[in-house]
Amino acid sequence: MATKYIDVPVTGKLRWEEVGFWDNSSNPEGCQVHKVRETTVRTLRISQFKESTKQIIESTKRSSSVGATIGASYGPLNASITANTTFSKEITDIYSNTIREQKDISISVTRDVDDSFVVAADGKLGRYQAYFSAPGVDVSLDKYRQLYPKPEAEEVQLMVKMQELQFISDIQVIYTDNVGDKPWGNIPEVTGQNEDVNSGFGGKYIWLKPIYTNQVSQAITDCRIRIQDQAWSGGNDLAKGAKGKFRYLEFNKDTNNDLKYSEVKLLRSAGHPKSISEVPGFDVLTTDINKDRKGDFLYLAFKARDALAIERLST
Repeated sequence: MATKYIDVPVTGKLRWEEVGFWDNSSNPEGCQVHKVRETTVRTLRISQFKESTKQIIESTKRSSSVGATIGASYGPLNASITANTTFSKEITDIYSNTIREQKDISISVTRDVDDSFVVAADGKLGRYQAYFSAPGVDVSLDKYRQLYPKPEAEEVQLMVKMQELQFISDIQVIYTDNVGDKPWGNIPEVTGQNEDVNSGFGGKYIWLKPIYTNQVSQAITDCRIRIQDQAWSGGNDLAKGAKGKFRYLEFNKDTNNDLKYSEVKLLRSAGHPKSISEVPGFDVLTTDINKDRKGDFLYLAFKARDALAIERLST
């Protein structure tokens, strides 16, 4: 399935915050300033950003270039300024980098630095730092103006490119009689080890292949390894043809849980049990598929991503 992209218009604001002010109006001579204050601020409230872009998408007419899909969820890739504005490149870069984060950010650092300049005789001078804000985002720019009075704020129009997200709706269990018949697109093992789930136990070669959907309501939110003495009607045994208990994957699709599984890998260990901390970037590890078998430890590791489904589109 080809990846789908949409462009979402977002309005932000470039403003100036005072970081220093010098009143030399009663002094007939100029005065020298040797130290100034600089601040770094980077704030992202991811839920506010997502809710805002969702509302923009839902309020945009179906016939527009947005072209979203009801039931799907979208994640930001980058942003661009749609009209020339002050510090266009700086705003584009820092805003794009910030919205790609998948978690809340709150950074604020203030420091005094050496920067020598003169306040004119009988004059006033302010030092102002540029800030950019948009729904869910507030960031400082490393840009300053020294003048009086304070500069006016200006509106900034951006276009955010967003990607339609894919989530796992099922995992297909595929049986083959030969290792060479391994299917294309099967779940890889984290470190490149054997991907045959039944390896070392005889029976069929067994491969797992994820099935994807763009519909949030169909996405998996939990996976359990089900091990039992009797066959499970409708289930596909992960130990088919081997001796011992039956082993199955059991999924939950909780529509009240916004964290949906979006990526999966196998994790195999010949020596000792593993934990999710050993799979960078992934969030959930199942129990051992090979529990109570004499063989490798084998798990499924999932990456979970927050999803916010588009519920309607304007006609």
